[in-house]
Amino acid sequence: MFLLLALLVTLPPALSREATEQCITYEPNTINLYGRITRKVFAGPPNYENVAKGDEAEQVWVLRLNRPVCVAASAQWEAEANVSEIQLVFGEGSSQYNRYESLLGEKVVAKGRLFHAHTGHHHTKVLLTVRSIKRFK
Repeated sequence: MFLLLALLVTLPPALSREATEQCITYEPNTINLYGRITRKVFAGPPNYENVAKGDEAEQVWVLRLNRPVCVAASAQWEAEANVSEIQLVFGEGSSQYNRYESLLGEKVVAKGRLFHAHTGHHHTKVLLTVRSIKRFK
């Protein structure tokens, strides 16, 4: 145990800085994420636990990333590691769903700003407020 503690204490500080620099960041920064859009159904009100037991079904779009990412902590949001799915949030509501529906299941690049889940309607730890989505080859 002493050896493990000694190894942890002697790790170079550059290692932790380097890991942080490789993480993507929350809003206000705009980022591009690559993956496939899928539809998923989650349990909503009143209990956010089980649709079969009476909770409302909430259908959301999720971006399944090509590679998991980490998201660096900010003053407002906590860090997250190994994020592979990000819920997409559209500021213009259903008009954006209609605009991007043809991209479901396709390889895309989604551009927007990340924020951390903070309500029962947020079904992934990290969410993206979408600015645009484009097919990516």
